[in-house]
Amino acid sequence: MSTTILDRTMKQPEDLSTIELPLDAAQAKKRGRPPKDDKLSDAERARRYRARQKMLPKGAWNYEQVTALARAEIERLVGDAAVRPAGEAELVAQWAYGMFLLWDRVTAQRQQAADRAALLALVSA
Repeated sequence: MSTTILDRTMKQPEDLSTIELPLDAAQAKKRGRPPKDDKLSDAERARRYRARQKMLPKGAWNYEQVTALARAEIERLVGDAAVRPAGEAELVAQWAYGMFLLWDRVTAQRQQAADRAALLALVSA
């Protein structure tokens, strides 16, 4: 008497309360999270990781570097405002003021009054 895995049942014939589960391996669910349709390859994941690492600062920042970068960004934003439409110019001016506020918050303990006045003048103009 040969029986295959599909012929065998895991419950007693007189047991009426237990649900019969299929023993077909094709119907069995796999463990873990189901695979995504748009999953990244290992090379793509590594490329994104390297790009994120390049964006991180290389060393410690100092007050002069932060101030110079904030000044350059504010000048870039304010410099283009004249050629933009009115609504867009207002938005860019708010971005420039936001950049000033970020600089003000980051350098709160080490600010020099002349730098604060100069950046505030750039944003107010």
